[in-house]
Amino acid sequence: MNRVQKGTLIATGLGLFMIFLDALIVNVALPDIQEDFGVGESGIQWVVTTYAIGMAVLMMSAATIADRRGRRRLYNVSIATFVIASACCGLAPSIMVLNVSRGVQGLAAAAVNVASLALVSAAFQDPDRKAKAIGIWTAIAACGLALGPTVGGILTEFVGWRSVFFVNVPVGLAALVLSRRFVAESKDPGEQGTDLPGQVLYVVAIGSFAWTIIQGPQDGWASPVILTCMAVFIVGLIAFIVWELRTPEPMMDVRLFINRTYALAIVTIFVALFSAYGMLLMLTQYWQNVVGFSVLITGLLIVPFSLWQILLAPRVGGWVVRVGSRPLVLVGLGGVVVGLVITIAGMGINHGVVLVGGSVVGLGLTFAMTPTTAMAMSSVSEDRAGMASGIMSSQRAIGSMAGYAVLGTVLASWLGGTLDESLSSVIPDAQERDMAVEEIIDSANPRAYSTSIAPSNQIEGSTTSTADEVADAAELDFRHGIQLALALAATLTAIVLALCWRWLPKKRALAAEEAASSLATRAPPLDQ
Repeated sequence: MNRVQKGTLIATGLGLFMIFLDALIVNVALPDIQEDFGVGESGIQWVVTTYAIGMAVLMMSAATIADRRGRRRLYNVSIATFVIASACCGLAPSIMVLNVSRGVQGLAAAAVNVASLALVSAAFQDPDRKAKAIGIWTAIAACGLALGPTVGGILTEFVGWRSVFFVNVPVGLAALVLSRRFVAESKDPGEQGTDLPGQVLYVVAIGSFAWTIIQGPQDGWASPVILTCMAVFIVGLIAFIVWELRTPEPMMDVRLFINRTYALAIVTIFVALFSAYGMLLMLTQYWQNVVGFSVLITGLLIVPFSLWQILLAPRVGGWVVRVGSRPLVLVGLGGVVVGLVITIAGMGINHGVVLVGGSVVGLGLTFAMTPTTAMAMSSVSEDRAGMASGIMSSQRAIGSMAGYAVLGTVLASWLGGTLDESLSSVIPDAQERDMAVEEIIDSANPRAYSTSIAPSNQIEGSTTSTADEVADAAELDFRHGIQLALALAATLTAIVLALCWRWLPKKRALAAEEAASSLATRAPPLDQ
């Protein structure tokens, strides 16, 4: 590896580290952001989902833009955009500004992800060295994810939640300096067009879907706005499929989904990340709002989830060669299901059991993702490899976004439907109970009502003992809501596990080819 190659790997690695660090660094700061802006569960979900939406909608188009306009150019512009958006997040005066800035971060992150892999691939022509470089590149992403919760906890605890965004500024500037010094420009002007109509329809469909599932519990599922968004999503999705089938240069060739193995792999990736990252949001709520741990402790407790990816992800490709994709996918999905069940049970038993459950989910995800990617890439023709990889990268982001949104929506819906009844025995007065329910749900904190009736702000007829009873009842309701959300994730994963058991190819003859294809074509998901 010469000096230019090392510089290229460091420059692109810094950008990759930054965007994957940001994927989880915000999670442990959510309760503080929530309290600062005074928003409910629905409002805080947008802080994480807009980032994933941004990555999802631009992932495929970014590859074409990089090839036609210049990979280094797109990388540098995207890094600069990410740094500016990060500063805007740190300075955000309202939740709306924060969410919009997070969306811009996600768009820039998609381009950084795609362009950085293309630049590494162009810098290493020798196949063996290229494979090693991609392995290092993937490990850098895993380090970003693993360090995210801990770094976020430390910064939020000792500096404040805004610092989790400002940390991107020096990292991004260093990546820009190194990129200009070492990274060579490369492009492929012969690539296809950007399919602008397809991109617009895709953005409309994904955006309306996200708005529907996040705002539905707050606005009401039968409200005109939500019904309109549902209709836009359905019409937009149908129009997107029809357009992609007819255009000669589609952004996403939907005919790929006719291949059962590829389609099943896409579903597996979506559901696995849906469950795993939805669980992370629920665990953040559990550790901080229900148990009452600090952001620093919460960040440390989430580390075991990502640690497996650093330890085992580089080895899983070799295991695919030896045993094939099917056994590892089944073991991985089974691990996710078992981990979710342990987590659900642990919330009524012991905090240590919850920690073990989250770790087992991370272990299962590590086992499942690489063989699923290898299986998918080996099931399509070589001329579709780039597009197939782009679709998978998009599904990773959409799966993470949907996990945050749907499981958060389940929790919010549960609280809205049951909290009043749960508090009826400790707050007999209906008017006061309504006020308590509103206070708790708006802050998504079972102890919020305790604060509202503190000695300095007493509500007539309320006592400290009443506040404690309300907090206990609300914490129990919170725990049940989180358990319900995780049960949904476990059920969906179990269904996909059964489908994989029934439909995944059982032959091992192409195992080596699958592993090689995976190394050559994949971009790291949000879990690697």
